[in-house]
Amino acid sequence: MLSFMNRLPELVDMHLPFLAPGGTYWFYAHPHLGNPLKGNYFRLDGGGWLKVTNSIDLNAGTQGFVWKDSNDGGNTRYGLYGYNLGIKYAQAVSPPVGSAISVGLNFSSPLGRPPNSLIDEWRHTDPYVTYTRPLIPEIKLVGFTTIGLDLLAHSPVPGVFGTNVLHSNSITFSAGVSRQWKAFVGSLTLSGATSEFMSSQGRQVFILNPQVFVPLLWHRLPRWHMIGTLSAHATDGPDGRQFGASGSININFKSAP
Repeated sequence: MLSFMNRLPELVDMHLPFLAPGGTYWFYAHPHLGNPLKGNYFRLDGGGWLKVTNSIDLNAGTQGFVWKDSNDGGNTRYGLYGYNLGIKYAQAVSPPVGSAISVGLNFSSPLGRPPNSLIDEWRHTDPYVTYTRPLIPEIKLVGFTTIGLDLLAHSPVPGVFGTNVLHSNSITFSAGVSRQWKAFVGSLTLSGATSEFMSSQGRQVFILNPQVFVPLLWHRLPRWHMIGTLSAHATDGPDGRQFGASGSININFKSAP
């Protein structure tokens, strides 16, 4: 059960505690293909984590793109469009055994001159607190919850807000469960944000997000693996309701001292 909980941060991107020993490092590559029938774009998110001590880890990453730009005669553009930095403190708590809390701070910013639809032109500073615990250890069912802030600051890179994205500082929150089966891992997360107490806009957005993670390739010593992810979402926000689905392949490499 404990080994499963410590793998969850590789799967569910909810700031979960990562309780590997100090010296562990972890690299990732997350390719995304948008509208493959038309070949509009290819995105690659890459980065890594480092456990500085048993309780503190650092992360950094960049986001790149290859884009067929309809606003530039269909010419292909490529480059970096963003980066992120973060620090997190994680500590086991009890009871029950396996419970943990993490406190962290993430920063992200647009970069370069990407197509406007890729970014929202804002820098984001996101402090958060996350708590996770085993709910039914016998069936490897884990629960987690997060509360945080999304603080915005202008950047010099032009961009546009996406649909159902709040346009001001907001309080963020989420709660979810994840379970490991023999052949895959599944999760269900309800997340949202509200600007009610952070600005004069007073808007909210809620997202229900089921996901399935299927191991595709696995190798030990050093350990690297490829995971297929199937995801759906139902969103309710100021721009109306949205429904969608996506798939991606995540490649992770992790080694411990």
